[in-house]
Amino acid sequence: MNDSFIAALSRPEQPVPGGGAAAAYAGSVGLALLEKIVRLEMRRYPIVSEPSLWEGLLEQVLSLSKILYRLRDEDGKSYMLLVETKASREKEEEVAAALVRTIECPMKILEQTHKALSCVSVAAEHCKRHLLSDLQVVCELLAAAGHGAYHICIANLRLMTDPILKAEHQSRLTQLHDRSRERINLAKASILRSGHKL
Repeated sequence: MNDSFIAALSRPEQPVPGGGAAAAYAGSVGLALLEKIVRLEMRRYPIVSEPSLWEGLLEQVLSLSKILYRLRDEDGKSYMLLVETKASREKEEEVAAALVRTIECPMKILEQTHKALSCVSVAAEHCKRHLLSDLQVVCELLAAAGHGAYHICIANLRLMTDPILKAEHQSRLTQLHDRSRERINLAKASILRSGHKL
């Protein structure tokens, strides 16, 4: 197995990387394929006809990829901080702060997949039809990444004891998840609509 992350993910001896990092990785895979699609389209339009659209899209995709890569590592660090804080019998507020990080990191992953799905919609409206099937794969990977991050958030939220803080994070998460589902539907609709164009 050449992929060191996949190898690390499969090892039962270590708690990290775990589910949040796997969600970020899935999003990164989707973005890598989206980058390929964008670069192929840039070859078609090296000078004329919409070069700024594809260049702008590439810039967004590369930025999102960097963020997801960072969040993949951050997820493991936040989880280990929580474990260590609990084990050292730190004050309750310090454990609560560490728990917040384990919720906010996958929430950021969900947020990035939401943004990435907007890029999918743009690409679908302008790319060649033979690339739409790859774009569907991108959409599914990003959707899976977002759903996975959402479930990690929910699992960690259950550990939160402060009812006010819990309600605030639950509200933010619900809004973000709802917007993400809308983006998934919009991206899929854009791909379907472009597939029916002559």
